[in-house]
Amino acid sequence: MDKIPELERKTIEEIKRISARQAVNIRIDPEKKPQITDSKFGGIPYWDLKMEYPRAKDGSLLMLLAQINLDEQNSEGKNPGGKLPKCGMLQFFIAMDDVYGMDFDNTTDGDGRLVQENFRVVYHKSIDHTVTREEVAVLGMPDSASEDMDESPLWGEYGIKMELEETYIGIDDYRFEECFHKAAETVGWKVAEGANSYNSFSEEGRDALFEELEPSGHWMLGYPYFTQYDPREGDDAKEKYSVQLFQMDSDYGEGDDYIMWGDAGVANFFISEEDLARGDFRDVLYSWDCC
Repeated sequence: MDKIPELERKTIEEIKRISARQAVNIRIDPEKKPQITDSKFGGIPYWDLKMEYPRAKDGSLLMLLAQINLDEQNSEGKNPGGKLPKCGMLQFFIAMDDVYGMDFDNTTDGDGRLVQENFRVVYHKSIDHTVTREEVAVLGMPDSASEDMDESPLWGEYGIKMELEETYIGIDDYRFEECFHKAAETVGWKVAEGANSYNSFSEEGRDALFEELEPSGHWMLGYPYFTQYDPREGDDAKEKYSVQLFQMDSDYGEGDDYIMWGDAGVANFFISEEDLARGDFRDVLYSWDCC
């Protein structure tokens, strides 16, 4: 039996209704052995050999975190709202330093874009299927599947499977409180002036918020999940990064340990609606946190 007070239950359902969106849920497929041009987490990346491979500020080569084959994703109808590019390869790289390439100062260039110094988001408009794993590997980049990569947040090269799923705004999103008050007003719940969702919901209601809305896991174009706080909160300059381009969560347990960001943390990559529509990935907010 649902022990949540009726107005709280109605408010949760209204939050779901007004925030619902289709997103790409990503799961590791341990049975799949990914090839060089496949969508995957970690391992040797696809690379256009005519391009310079991405390096960190200290000159070291960056490690592939994930790559998404957009040709396949679009052909399978897994591009919600057509927001991602219609073809090519989208990749996420990080430095193997003690903070996995995160820039705590959020350095910007002369045009106001966040500088991708120790991480990189790379978009290849087309994929050259003649490129081999051996040709790329000789460049000498870090490989998460190597036995000596214990410091990497992921511990192998993993095939992935993607599905479209409905998801909802989580309680850690800086926009959640506005969504909560709008939903409460709609269902006729007169929330005390100045009260937030935590103070307003019962213990059972708070548990339901967490269990039913939390967008943990690996996603593209979904709502973000955090173990601490939303890095955009209270920073007007960061509010433009309204789209979560990619989220990679810690993934472990039941004998299968794949990914660990610090102490069970999560990594998020955000972009503006305008840049995503243009297929321009030069200005991306990258952040990760842990418990």
